[in-house]
Amino acid sequence: MVRSDTPQPESFVACDDISPDDILRSSTVSSTGDFEKEWKDKFSFALDHGPGREDPALWRLELIKTADEKECALLFQFNHAISDQSSANLLLDQILKSLSKQDEFKPAPQAMPRSLEESILKKNRGVSSFTPNTAQYVAGKAGEGFKSPIILPDSFSGQDKSNSLADAVTTISGKAAGGKAELNDGPPGCAGRQSTVVFRKIANVDALVQKCRDEGVSLTNVLSAAVSLAASEFVGGEELKERNYKVLQSLDMRRFQEDEEGGGDRCNSVGCHAGSMDLMYGPIPDKSASTSSSSSLLWKLAKEGKTQTEKFITNGGPEEAVRVFDFAMEISDMNNLVHLTAVSQSSLGRAYSAGITNNGVYERQLAVKEESEGTGDRQLLESQHEPYQILNLFYATSHARTGCLFQTSVITINNELHLTFHPSSPPIDPEINDKFASTVVDLLEKQMNGVSVEETEKQALTIPSNWPSLVAACYGVYGLLVHSSAWSDFFSQVAAMKASASPEAFQAALNFWIFFAVGHPILQPILYLSDVLHSSPGFRVGGLVPITFLLGNVAFIALLSISKEIRAGVNIFLLSSFLSYVGAGLDGTAGLGDYNLALNDNYGQQVVRGCPAYDEVRQPSMNDFDLQKYQGKWYEQKFHDWTQFKEVYDTTLDIKLTQDGLGWIDDFAVKGPAPKAAVKSWDKSPVANGAHYFLFGRVDPNDPPGVLRESGFGVEFPNYIVDVKKDPATGEYTEAIQFQCLERGGTRVFEGINFMSRKPQMTDEELTAMHARAEKAGMYPYGAGPEQMHSVERRGLDEPEVDNEWQAMWRAIGLDRLLELLAESIEDGGR
Repeated sequence: MVRSDTPQPESFVACDDISPDDILRSSTVSSTGDFEKEWKDKFSFALDHGPGREDPALWRLELIKTADEKECALLFQFNHAISDQSSANLLLDQILKSLSKQDEFKPAPQAMPRSLEESILKKNRGVSSFTPNTAQYVAGKAGEGFKSPIILPDSFSGQDKSNSLADAVTTISGKAAGGKAELNDGPPGCAGRQSTVVFRKIANVDALVQKCRDEGVSLTNVLSAAVSLAASEFVGGEELKERNYKVLQSLDMRRFQEDEEGGGDRCNSVGCHAGSMDLMYGPIPDKSASTSSSSSLLWKLAKEGKTQTEKFITNGGPEEAVRVFDFAMEISDMNNLVHLTAVSQSSLGRAYSAGITNNGVYERQLAVKEESEGTGDRQLLESQHEPYQILNLFYATSHARTGCLFQTSVITINNELHLTFHPSSPPIDPEINDKFASTVVDLLEKQMNGVSVEETEKQALTIPSNWPSLVAACYGVYGLLVHSSAWSDFFSQVAAMKASASPEAFQAALNFWIFFAVGHPILQPILYLSDVLHSSPGFRVGGLVPITFLLGNVAFIALLSISKEIRAGVNIFLLSSFLSYVGAGLDGTAGLGDYNLALNDNYGQQVVRGCPAYDEVRQPSMNDFDLQKYQGKWYEQKFHDWTQFKEVYDTTLDIKLTQDGLGWIDDFAVKGPAPKAAVKSWDKSPVANGAHYFLFGRVDPNDPPGVLRESGFGVEFPNYIVDVKKDPATGEYTEAIQFQCLERGGTRVFEGINFMSRKPQMTDEELTAMHARAEKAGMYPYGAGPEQMHSVERRGLDEPEVDNEWQAMWRAIGLDRLLELLAESIEDGGR
């Protein structure tokens, strides 16, 4: 099978021009000892060097045999896109059965397998298929990061610096969290890492299965618990801690599909229908696997894993996981996101504490259908087809690029548990992996040998009440549901933009939107805490900070330090508030003037798409427009612009042309926060007396007079001067209406409208006249109506500069000079 072109979604086809040499290899070794080493070494190498898109075929098979042909190994390599272990088992059985029966064996022809998305979602795909369950699933995934699960050992300093939310935002914005690792030699795209592999077997697995039944859990549940406990032995340093663990538990997605007539896949041929879910365990004390109560801890975790798994399935988690991933593949460059995660210095490509894949019992899986079976049931796989007997069966998927800190893959055959331990090195070196494997095997064999699961000592492994997290998560789900229509429209518009714009233009516009969408909600708690600080009573330390504020912070930090559940609840609440605030920006309830985030937003119940041409909004007052006269200081009176903040005041724009007249600089001066936005703290701010940032642009000779090209944050868009008012005596411009509009792929990402005057304050009648001129220009659908614009607050003209203890402190540390130097350097750099 090979990839046919690159449609969306990508598909696979049978190809007749692939030769056996593209797939098959063979090698011979002289002795049994050499044979064992040969297949293990080749397995380890092949794990990180599988067939990719550039290869003629997406799978390979190598026969490794001894000279006397008494032993042989079949080494399969699959691109995971076309196979999971269940279908690999099917192919292995088919090969052995064909060798055994030869001409008597006639497999029935099979159709090309359906994709996982087709089998699970059918045609119910895209943002229109999102439901409250989808919102709950997304909120749950987001909340996991706030529990700060361990993903790197303490010996790797990047773990201390890693923050899940910050890392995610960094990655989405197109950068590697914590910086980019050097791409050293090794497997492609793995940043110098490679898999380290250990193979183990446990005999008489029926005894362990029976123990699981007695405890009311599955073998997969106890395996997930065992790898978590074993990991606790190797993640810490000298200081023992309690930690949360995030475990990637694989799922066979065929179990959640309809029958074949309903579009489901029943593993009739090779295909990939593997999925997964996340388990959250903890807090688990370090070194838990070596305590006398390890058996009790193991079964408690196994039962917790069962509860989480059942809840995930009951709430439609398998379908929602496929739905969200399918949508993410459509709107984002997932290959680049994986690459940025792989080269991240912060995570070393790790996202999970541990991972477990249990493929079940080989002999209970269905074999390939034979022609002689007609419409009857398929036979089961067999571990022996005379004269061939399967003695060992190991499998793995590479986690060298991205994945789990500890990864284990398991299958049962011949009543033996075959375990492959295959983490990435670094961060897990071969010696630690060998010890980890021994710890897991010891834990499991201990249960088979009749050891009581009663506690022999009192040791705290409590999975405490998680009510703070649940309450915060409910708030988050509520926030998503309230704004669900706006989120749905937003994702639909993003998908449309991605389909119509170039990848570079799409990513730049999306990054522009994300930067300012994130900036506004981050500012709100800062302003709130600032007002709390300056309204707190009591003695002021250094004449600045109230003692009650300091004591309150100490108490709050102490509360967070002693309760991980409260800490997790606070983090989930903050994320929920953030998403709710952005959702309010999308549906226009957070302030149409400064935070109207909708793409192609509507006006008068009609969606207004894209940006207008200049001629559509240009007014007759622009005839004979002179850009030289437009230079100088302007006082902003009103704006509709989410790159600005309603919390600032006394905003001015000082526009200057470059000497050649082909460029321009806008000295954008603000003070903040405004007295009405932060009643108690506005005059304590480091920018209470002003700060400057600069916008740069160019004058394109091909544009009509009145159009400037504005650049910033990776994008360029036109700045239309729509209307000017002139002084009857001098002809100087006294008022102006500006309109910026950013469009990509037919989707309007941003619109900015500015009402400006040469004088600091305007009368209500003058502002009403400006609205009338904007309406005449056809700008109301883009945000120029009175209810859609924010009025810039201004202090009295005769008010002195702010001066108090805080301003003296800012001057003492040189912040005022630093802001001046920063402004000068930015201005000089843009000339």
